[in-house]
Amino acid sequence: MGASKEEDFTIRHAVPADVPALDAAIARIDEETEFLAKPGEYMRRWAPGFADRLKEMGEKGTGAYVLAANGGEIVGFLGAFAGPLARTRGVIYIAHVGVRETWRGRGVGTALFGAIEDWARAQGAWRLDLRVDTQNPRGLALYRKRGFIIEGRIVDGACTHGIWRDHFLMAKALRPLTEPAWAPLELGPDGEGAPGFRRLQADDAGKLRAFQLKLLAETPFLLMGPDDVPDEATMAKTLEEGLEESGRFDMVAVVTDNGGERIVGHATAAREAPTRMQHNAYANVHVLRSHWRCGIGRRLAAELEAWARAQNVRRLTGLLTAHNTGALRFAAARGFREELVSPRYAVVDGKTVDRVRVVKFV
Repeated sequence: MGASKEEDFTIRHAVPADVPALDAAIARIDEETEFLAKPGEYMRRWAPGFADRLKEMGEKGTGAYVLAANGGEIVGFLGAFAGPLARTRGVIYIAHVGVRETWRGRGVGTALFGAIEDWARAQGAWRLDLRVDTQNPRGLALYRKRGFIIEGRIVDGACTHGIWRDHFLMAKALRPLTEPAWAPLELGPDGEGAPGFRRLQADDAGKLRAFQLKLLAETPFLLMGPDDVPDEATMAKTLEEGLEESGRFDMVAVVTDNGGERIVGHATAAREAPTRMQHNAYANVHVLRSHWRCGIGRRLAAELEAWARAQNVRRLTGLLTAHNTGALRFAAARGFREELVSPRYAVVDGKTVDRVRVVKFV
């Protein structure tokens, strides 16, 4: 941190008091480039509550914004966030970066990336991730200079002025994961049963929590861990708020258990939030081992895809681990194709896993 070599700007971490000036800088930079958020979108969608989130990120180490300032003016910014799960906390996603047009080519971007990399290393992170438009030569040059490599292409990653644009997913390893790698793993079902299907409801918090905990205990396939499952009260609040969102789909498969219901399968999808990316939804289908190979996954996936078509979702994206060969076969059978692989992405039960991004255009 501190002044640049040219002594015309300084780099420092943002604090809550910076938020009004940072909001204004982001709005100006969005107007100066076609590669960031749609002008004005940031202020509507994300700025409310920014100061509180910034304070919480600083206290918990879950994210940071660094600023480049010339006098009292913010001329560049970079926002990065740690993975939301315990097993991905060491993956830092650089989600938000911009430099004022008159300050580009003057070392601001390089200094911002150096500062966030120092912060990430201090958090014990092992990986930096980012997305970049394939037609953004200035950004690509900066990221390559900082040691990022292209892991793959996200086709139709965004839509700007009616034009579909591809993105590269780029990554930089900060330290090697030395744990042994998972070999491809085949597991079979351990039971059977005939379920019913319905949409998830706000009062399903206890059932969904029990489902998630059992799911995570059965296999070593998921990046989510037991400690990531919220308590019932928190989950109930999340469901109450989330199920009202128009860009979300949730369906469960349930069986009767001791006079009540038990969830044995869950399909969920959520649109990406930025306007230019709302044509994409991240999708997941999970079924307990007791009900594998009973057609539950196929039914849930079909319902999810029907929702996507009704919502005019253009593409569905899934994130799988490479040793989960059954899930990869299931995705391929549903028409998903591999889009890119992020090697040695995280550690699950003492072994490293590759993350596979799959996509289906609907």
